[in-house]
Amino acid sequence: MWFLLMHYHPGEIQVQERAGVRDIAARKNNIYSEIPLAAKTFLESQPFLILGAADDDGAVWASVWFGTPGFIKVEDSQHAIINGVPNSQDPISLCLYPSNPIAAIAVDFATRRRMRLNGRIGEIQPNGFQVRAEQVYSNCPKYIQAREWTLREGPSVELVAQALETLSEEVVTLVNKADTFFIATQHLQYGTDVSHRGGMPGFVRAEDDRTLVFPDYSGNAMFNTLGNAVCYPQAGLLFMDFDSGSLIQLTGTVEILWDVTPFAHWFQDAQRIIRFHLERGIITSHAMSLSWRTVQYSPANPSVVVES
Repeated sequence: MWFLLMHYHPGEIQVQERAGVRDIAARKNNIYSEIPLAAKTFLESQPFLILGAADDDGAVWASVWFGTPGFIKVEDSQHAIINGVPNSQDPISLCLYPSNPIAAIAVDFATRRRMRLNGRIGEIQPNGFQVRAEQVYSNCPKYIQAREWTLREGPSVELVAQALETLSEEVVTLVNKADTFFIATQHLQYGTDVSHRGGMPGFVRAEDDRTLVFPDYSGNAMFNTLGNAVCYPQAGLLFMDFDSGSLIQLTGTVEILWDVTPFAHWFQDAQRIIRFHLERGIITSHAMSLSWRTVQYSPANPSVVVES
């Protein structure tokens, strides 16, 4: 195994320079072009995996697949197999075809560890697909809420999926209480990324029935998400409701707001504000096979203003 020195694309460099962290980002060299043993061990022990990809129309989606630990199988240093089939209404199913860029992130909420696996889809198999690795790397535990999982008890309940053209009252309620979500973005020349976002409940706000805003806190200085977004604004959001087991998948566009002053009454310590414009989405109830218990919010979470 060997390190692949980080080479940033122009969008990432643009955001790093504007944020004043270009020197910090340039010093990072912890990206593998192959799957090291530590990553293999971690990936194969996880019961779920977050995915991000774009469909033929350019819409970017984020999703989550669940399975018995071992459903992610690392074949060799360049290839992993993701065993499983998305439900028929999951829009990620339209993104799964050979050579399409795909991003994955495995998160162990209990230990606040996370591992990224970015690359391209290889062989499509009857019960899964292959990922050809291009970038494999871990991130710091910042903003990850500590949670423990168990298998969801009781009889299986049929999935119920509802298409969204606007943010329904149910969706706004779930989003307003969220402390975690995932965002997928894509650069047409440099591939796909899916990233974790976390904060105290209330760190995502609905401005209206088609618009969400959320803070961009101090992070790892790489700006994979925002670097993609300044070049190609399409993005997909995934919210996991850890109480009910529902999933919210939204696709649309994002814009970066560098003046945080108008949002100071909502968000503390925001470096930037991201505004998401909904194009369409889906909410699926009874979609998670795991039950969750929140142990502790991240000590890195900035406070948010809770309005009465």
